[in-house]
Amino acid sequence: MIEAVAKNERRKKAFRLICFLVSWQLWTGCSSERKTKEWTGADDYAANIKSSIPELRAFEGGTTEVDLRLKNSGKKEWSSQAQNPCLVSYHLLDEAGEVLKFDNARTVLPHIVRPGKEVSVEVRVKAPLNKGTYRLEFDLLREGLAWFKDSGSPTLVIPLQVEEKSWIGETKFESSVPEFMDLQKLIRLTLENDVVEFQGRTGRIYGFTAGAGYPQVWLRDAATIIPASRFFYPDAYLVSWLEEHLAFQKPDGGLEDWIDAKGRSDKNTVETDQEASAVQSAYQVFLLKGKGWLEKKVGGEAVIGRLEKAIEFLFQNRFDREHGLITGAHTADWGDVDPEDADQKAIYVDEKTRWTADIYDQSMCYESCRELSAMLSSLGAREKADLWLRKAASLREAADRFLWQEDKGFYRVHMHLDAFPHEFDEDTMFAMGGNAQAIISGLSDPGKAGRIIQAALERRDQFPISSISGSLLPPYPAGFFKHPAMDEPYEYQNGGQWDWFGGRLVLAMFENGFSLQAREELIEIVRKNIRNGGLFEWDTKDGAGRGSDYYAGSAGSLARALFEGYFGFKLGEKSLGLELKLGADEGRVRLHLPAAGLSLSYEYRPVRPESKIILAYESDYSGPAEVRVLVPWAFFGAHDRETGKKMLEVRRDGTAFPFRWLGRNQDDFIVVETDLRKHSLEIRLGDTH
Repeated sequence: MIEAVAKNERRKKAFRLICFLVSWQLWTGCSSERKTKEWTGADDYAANIKSSIPELRAFEGGTTEVDLRLKNSGKKEWSSQAQNPCLVSYHLLDEAGEVLKFDNARTVLPHIVRPGKEVSVEVRVKAPLNKGTYRLEFDLLREGLAWFKDSGSPTLVIPLQVEEKSWIGETKFESSVPEFMDLQKLIRLTLENDVVEFQGRTGRIYGFTAGAGYPQVWLRDAATIIPASRFFYPDAYLVSWLEEHLAFQKPDGGLEDWIDAKGRSDKNTVETDQEASAVQSAYQVFLLKGKGWLEKKVGGEAVIGRLEKAIEFLFQNRFDREHGLITGAHTADWGDVDPEDADQKAIYVDEKTRWTADIYDQSMCYESCRELSAMLSSLGAREKADLWLRKAASLREAADRFLWQEDKGFYRVHMHLDAFPHEFDEDTMFAMGGNAQAIISGLSDPGKAGRIIQAALERRDQFPISSISGSLLPPYPAGFFKHPAMDEPYEYQNGGQWDWFGGRLVLAMFENGFSLQAREELIEIVRKNIRNGGLFEWDTKDGAGRGSDYYAGSAGSLARALFEGYFGFKLGEKSLGLELKLGADEGRVRLHLPAAGLSLSYEYRPVRPESKIILAYESDYSGPAEVRVLVPWAFFGAHDRETGKKMLEVRRDGTAFPFRWLGRNQDDFIVVETDLRKHSLEIRLGDTH
């Protein structure tokens, strides 16, 4: 996502690529060993660094600022706009002075600093994720050449005291998997950093920006944030920003990409997921608040009416009638950058636009049609509800006909709707984002879902990426995209790692019978983020964080994989259930939905000496429910699944209780029909064993 400049400012502002030029984002890197033949000697690398701050303090994973006074003591001017820009950064050290993280965020200089001159710079520092005493060694560098310290220039060391962060709210968990405990912290830190509040057209707006580098509330991002924010924030943070977006709706039903605190808005028109994102957001609110909210008036028109207009916009303005598919500009999978332009124009449809129909847009629209149907049905509008179900079914049929590749086991990136010959075979590219979305939207049937997941696992091993979050494998070749953000393979949307979509793929794995692999892939993603010190917009193929830090879309997608996929929280239109996939792990979970006033808690404990699993649960939900528990066969010593099924029995509150089996690819579940009042389930070997 490249930030769109408000329309009335486009001609006044130079092109900005946030993911590279925000002052405290990571640059390309300059390791402690790195010097090139261009290095010109110590006189060019001399600085005096001072600060009046004796010590810095911050919370775990938080940020703080320090004012530095820098004097150019060398013979060469400093410029952050040069080919090898002069920048300010720091090394993170432990209390004893040993390096913990050498490369950290860079800060640009406010202007050219000539020899003998001084400059004041405010440097933002991101604290480590764990409390303790650290040291920060501040230095300058010429990116890609050398650090000033390497030439003998003195550095400045300031102690950093990192304090433990306490979190308010009822939702929390304990897990025997340390990476999941780390992920809990990353999710909370990211959401807290991205909270925004401002006065809008519809009143006071509460919500979340897309990340530290994006000050706006983006529609496509916000839809994926709700699976996390619903557990920690009241309904104003789920509803007010969406109503504000609806207030910006155009007469033709189209919606903007982003809104901000200054009343501005804009749309990256090469993409076609904004309207679908609004419906998906509304559906999540509907599950929490019920149908009454759908009839609320926004700008004189009911929410449900605006949602209908939004999806109708797609079928009127972004629909190819010959093939029955939703259309969009040629991008990389789900991206919002076209291959034709090297500047900000790459996010807008124009006379050079090449039109396609991609699997991501079909999946997003398919899901929104079905969810719109469900909301209309709840209001008694059966004819309209049936109409949208038929549209969804038609999209699915067309996607199967034109985009599914039976010989490869996954959907093609897109089909071209106008002539755009390539010197490579696009159909070999695995579009992870669109294919993952096809699974979780229900566009792909279970058979296709299993094949897509197998393809994803194969590509993860085949290509040089550090996690399953690789977004396009293989990427487009160098030079295909003219935009400097993605003109090389594995860069930005052209094959970079995106947990925003990797989280969706992991969820799809949990939901489709690949829970053991999903657990391992989620752990690997979290380890990557722990090394980076946070959730970034995207990562290099080696896993180095790039773009916006505190990226809320990643928090939302990973939270959904964790809370829905692993911990098994299942909220439906008129139901609440559990589908636990902890296996041999231990966990204690309390989930609270402030907007719904609903809570659920459980303790899951495998007891190894007795070969039994105890699940104690309790909720204020009063309806009937299903509880499904993934059976870890190795834990029970079963050599094969069929034999194992004859070994186990279930007791509820000490009494034998009926159950049935559910199989899904590699997963087997014990299913109990029960209520969610306070009970204890025990899964154990039968008395005959």
